[in-house]
Amino acid sequence: MVPTLSLVLLAAVAAVPAAAQRPDGIFPFEYRVVRLDNGFTAYLVRAGAPGQIAYVSMVRTGSRDEVEAGKSGFAHFFEHMMFRGTDKYPNYDGVTARLGAARNAFTSSDQTVYYLVAASEYLEQIMDLESDRFMNLKYAEPDFRTEAGSVLGEYQQSATTPFGFLNERVREAAFDRHTYRHTTIGYEADVRAMPEGYEYSRQFHRRFYRPENVVLVLAGDFDPAAAEALVRRYYSSWAPGYQAPAVPAEPPQAETRRRTIEYPGRTLPVVSASWKGPAWSATDRTAAAAEVLGLVAFGPNSELYQRLVLRERKAQSLNNGFSLQRDPALLSASATVIDAADLPYVEAAILETARHLQNEPVDPKLLADTKSNMKYGFLMGLETAQNTAFSVIPVVVNTGGIEAVDDYYRTLDAVTADDVREAARRFLVDRSLTVVTMVQREGR
Repeated sequence: MVPTLSLVLLAAVAAVPAAAQRPDGIFPFEYRVVRLDNGFTAYLVRAGAPGQIAYVSMVRTGSRDEVEAGKSGFAHFFEHMMFRGTDKYPNYDGVTARLGAARNAFTSSDQTVYYLVAASEYLEQIMDLESDRFMNLKYAEPDFRTEAGSVLGEYQQSATTPFGFLNERVREAAFDRHTYRHTTIGYEADVRAMPEGYEYSRQFHRRFYRPENVVLVLAGDFDPAAAEALVRRYYSSWAPGYQAPAVPAEPPQAETRRRTIEYPGRTLPVVSASWKGPAWSATDRTAAAAEVLGLVAFGPNSELYQRLVLRERKAQSLNNGFSLQRDPALLSASATVIDAADLPYVEAAILETARHLQNEPVDPKLLADTKSNMKYGFLMGLETAQNTAFSVIPVVVNTGGIEAVDDYYRTLDAVTADDVREAARRFLVDRSLTVVTMVQREGR
């Protein structure tokens, strides 16, 4: 049962003054946009609990932007290096600890995100701290080499898990040219070579950590006029100069690709089916329908999930990866199979479901419930300042701002059963399909 929209909106509206209500769109909070002459943009959103702020800096660079051969993994590497400090604040961890701030970062294909959650009274100190490290990051070569060793350890831990191992090989099988071919952490050979890349790392920071390529979302309890003045004071001196890399386009796939891989440890068998999908769009109904398609076809409320996981118990799990990215990426369904003898059966069931949805309309109730869950899931995620800022990350990364939130949910509302069927016909086709089956290596 989906919670009623009224309860969610009452909680959201209560967090802002009456004059700030925005009843014309789904995003319930008023926000102020600050655009500096150097290209830096900040969104100031009054939301969340009193006395708290979430300070989220979104760099629109991820592993997608690593176009130079032999240099994969540097976007993620900078997630580590950005905590090394500056001349002004040489001990970043010590400063944030004294503020009582929770802070962390994460990297994916299209983004690197840094965040702090702290008491509102520390806003100016946090803005000084964050703007300084984005502009003036400093680290010595020995520190760089030490961190490169840590990243190698992280790679070894991630790549040796069953799904990390599978993810690498699915990407390598599905992509020929686009940088989505490598994972966020990078190719093993590139990660091992990182200790020799000190000068390249400094160049990477100068190229990508520029004001035109970073968006700040400040959410929480603060005075918007005062916060705007702080943004102008601390970020206006940041020199522009960002140039987007030439990310190679992926050529059309002509036929189904199949791979069988052996995992060198213990694992249940897994079958993964991936199709080439569209880029994210706030206004393209077929693109939005593709995200709906993943849930109605392979989500926990789908007929296939009920059949394979609950009734027949052929699969331990069925997962869908139909979230769209900045460039056309993969729409994936994967099943962890209990008995290896059932791998052909489970694969056939996944592909039959894809073909069925190309020809038959989705169940109207399932479609309505799925769209409702997507919308209300977004609204229910606006409970805290941090969650509010995090909720707009996909829109910021794909468009450079948060204005398209309302466009996206208007488009989602308009998606019909015919749109879902058109998405299946356009994307879930055999010529764009890559099937990777992972089994345990014999003798393990």
